[in-house]
Amino acid sequence: MRVNLRARLVSVHPLPGVRAGSALVRVDDRLLAVQDDAFCAAWVTLPELVVSSVPLAADGAPLAKPDKPDFEAALRAPDGGVHLLGSGSLATRCTLARLDPGRGTVSLREAGDVYDSVSRALGLVGRPNIEGAGVAGDRLRLFHRGAAAQPSGSVDLPLGVLDGETPEVLDCRQFDLGSVDGVPLAFTDATVVDHTRTVFLAAAENTVDAIADGAIAGSAVGLIAYSGDRPAVHWTRLLDPDGRPSLRKVEGLALDDDLRGGWLLTDPDDAQRPAELCRVALEGFD
Repeated sequence: MRVNLRARLVSVHPLPGVRAGSALVRVDDRLLAVQDDAFCAAWVTLPELVVSSVPLAADGAPLAKPDKPDFEAALRAPDGGVHLLGSGSLATRCTLARLDPGRGTVSLREAGDVYDSVSRALGLVGRPNIEGAGVAGDRLRLFHRGAAAQPSGSVDLPLGVLDGETPEVLDCRQFDLGSVDGVPLAFTDATVVDHTRTVFLAAAENTVDAIADGAIAGSAVGLIAYSGDRPAVHWTRLLDPDGRPSLRKVEGLALDDDLRGGWLLTDPDDAQRPAELCRVALEGFD
């Protein structure tokens, strides 16, 4: 299978009041921008890009790094509910949040057993770092972000774990995503397109674990093609609007239906700088 991919930003829009962008979900003519440092998200209208805050608990104020929920993955379930998942990188980051976009209601629950099952399945020495999640038929597919020599991976669980079902491991895979300038790429988000394709984001961040931030050597947009027992991984460097390789850390992905474009959300790793919503043009993903 020969794949020629290209991903280039065509516009960049700072989002006032949104920091530490970590996931992105499209709901009709709105995007839900998730941030990892607060019990708070934000709706962004399309095409106007008007931002409105969505507190998930209390006042939704920013929290210190040891106290943040670290929501790093999000998805829209078949019933229309939007689910946010903590990374699980600490025992205090295992919260699942469910939003009802129509009613505007929010519910939270702790799901340490989900993260324990991921850790065991991947044989991790430490805790998992869930950065992406998607619906694959009747399964919930979670994407673990590796660090340094530890590879990234995915684990399939019953979709019902979002509502408290026992997290039985149905499938488990590890991925070598390659590197940029000697720095390994690792998942920062993923969207399950269908049973044969997943589009993912990856960052080459020079860090030794899931907690510490590091310098970004580059970001990539990639495609996992599932065929047989060994999925094929393809990716391309993300380019800035001027055509040069981007050093933005992209952590949220919402694809257009035709897979020829979409929206990305950045994490500047700086509380004083807003997250950016970026329009991206894609080639070769359809």
